[in-house]
Amino acid sequence: MELPSLDLNLVVVLHALLEERNVTRAGERVGLSQPGTSAALARLRRHFDDPLLERVGTVYELTPLAQALQGQLGSTMEQLQRVLAAQPRFDPLTTDRRFTVACSDSVLTMLGPALVAAVTRAAPRASLDFRSLDKRVATDPLALLRDVDVLIVPRGLFSLPDVPSVELYRDRWVCATWRGNTAVGDRLTLEDVARARWVMPFQELLMASPADAALATLGVDRHCAVRVESFSALDRLVVGTELLVLFHERLAGDLTAGDLRVVHLPVQLPPITETAWSHPSRQLDPGHRWFLDAVTEAGAGLVQPGTSASR
Repeated sequence: MELPSLDLNLVVVLHALLEERNVTRAGERVGLSQPGTSAALARLRRHFDDPLLERVGTVYELTPLAQALQGQLGSTMEQLQRVLAAQPRFDPLTTDRRFTVACSDSVLTMLGPALVAAVTRAAPRASLDFRSLDKRVATDPLALLRDVDVLIVPRGLFSLPDVPSVELYRDRWVCATWRGNTAVGDRLTLEDVARARWVMPFQELLMASPADAALATLGVDRHCAVRVESFSALDRLVVGTELLVLFHERLAGDLTAGDLRVVHLPVQLPPITETAWSHPSRQLDPGHRWFLDAVTEAGAGLVQPGTSASR
């Protein structure tokens, strides 16, 4: 394959110019003087045979070609940086790298302790950054993957067949209500599910969770009475109410001995398969591979949830 004859440094300048839309600010960003940036812009205009930036009043606007280039350059620059930064080896004992994980509080509760212990033991100078999920999980998961080392969410939230993924552990859904709730019995019909009011997690973020998708195929939409951006607090929010909740069995604890009772659903919901996802550009990074192995081992160390009457 023969590449066009364009200085790689000009690509860096082009990226800055398209983002800043200002010659002076773009030059400051890449460490060039104003005349040097202007000369680079002139070379880019000759190469593309396009003005790229056009003055409209007191500001510069991108030409249609520049707009198309801007849409591609962001991810291209990130991948190029990772390729050029690739190292032949990684030493966890000496690295001071920060590893970033985006996950729910449920995953953090289950995996966090083991992962923190493993990383701090094997890589004493490294640091961990756990981030909560944001709307990009549903709208643009690939963009989210560019910002983190690992994204941990269940399979079924999005379809990215070419993105590397590793299954970590499985969980099951538990349906429960307050022990003092006399409005529902121990078994629900589909009509009961549709009529009930629910405490639901991340409803705006994960509108089509695998559980709700399964219910939707039967024509059932749950009515959200309380929305909370947490899985671990779900069970406590139904106490003293007639509300119902679906939450992860691994977080249930000994709920039957506490304030809740299990309620049987009329259908079997799909299992929760928590999965680690990584941006394809990270496959060349031995540090990333080491960290992903640590995440995978933390998941493998979890015991399987016991048999529950909730299913």
